[in-house]
Amino acid sequence: MKHLVYTLLFTILFSSCETEITDFKTQNLSNSLVVYGEITNIKGPYSVRITYTNAYAPYDIGEFEGKPVKQAKVTIIDDLGNIYPLTEIRNGYYETQKSFQGAINKQYQLKIKTTDGLEIESSLQKLVAPPVLNELKTQFVDAEKVEDMRFDVMASIKDKKETEDFYFIKRQDFIQFLTTCKDPPPPPAPVPPCFSKCWRAPLNTQPILKNDFLINGSNIPLELKPLNLYDIPDWVVQLDIYSIPKNIFTFWKQQEDQRTIGGGLFDKIPAQIVGNLRCTNKPEQQVLGAFVVAGLVKQRVTVRRFHEIPAEAGIKVQAYADFKNVRFKYLKIDDCSQAGFIENNIGFNLPEF
Repeated sequence: MKHLVYTLLFTILFSSCETEITDFKTQNLSNSLVVYGEITNIKGPYSVRITYTNAYAPYDIGEFEGKPVKQAKVTIIDDLGNIYPLTEIRNGYYETQKSFQGAINKQYQLKIKTTDGLEIESSLQKLVAPPVLNELKTQFVDAEKVEDMRFDVMASIKDKKETEDFYFIKRQDFIQFLTTCKDPPPPPAPVPPCFSKCWRAPLNTQPILKNDFLINGSNIPLELKPLNLYDIPDWVVQLDIYSIPKNIFTFWKQQEDQRTIGGGLFDKIPAQIVGNLRCTNKPEQQVLGAFVVAGLVKQRVTVRRFHEIPAEAGIKVQAYADFKNVRFKYLKIDDCSQAGFIENNIGFNLPEF
């Protein structure tokens, strides 16, 4: 009997807490501006991208890409009061003139005025001298299996003494690929031209972040992934190394921390990522992103894999490439730049350096 009483009491208690929701509605709460741009000591043009974020919209995939902010007035201003206007070359994408180039030790600020009256500006940032890349080289590592052969990539930054320095490194690989030409027509018909050497540029969205904490004035090594030997055409590694202010370093570090959160008990708690932009006439308007003013050095190293490995290793690699159909020998094409089945195909030439 006692158990029956307890059962009835629990039933009444939880039944009294139930509420039927009949007017539930979702609401888009995200309407932030996202701005990203940069200038360096290297000749432009430089670009600034401006979009609005959007909240979840189940039937519109475009909501995840953001809405471009069109017809804004976008300018860069230096510490002497010189004004450099940007031109909108496509929706939400603004560019400086090609001749524009940042000057070391000058300060720059980004200002934006949208058509709906929002006034956005960055903090004034000094363009510091570019870093010194101490070395960028590769070394062949032989192995019994092709899967274990590689070229190690070694690089280091020569850090400056007596200053607190922060570095942001972008890596871009350019990998040459070969395709098989179509069979020529029987003679006396002329053999048509065939362009079978092209380049692809795999996407790499993960930067390397370094600072000189506890190693002030020493060489700072960079941890770089090696190059595989699944085939033997050329491979180019490009490093863009920026000297950035502390607030921009923190901005990128917060992004990396959130990207690598794994959901563990001791992981960092996600935090608002703060850049160096604000809305001056509407403080409650959230502005995400950053305007980066940085010293920049670029360098490339080319690995001619066919010429830089021993003959015995070359035979193994060619056999591996043939067995794995790395060169698309069953997909004959006379113009590799038109090979849509190659991911990140950029055609015959590398981008201007």
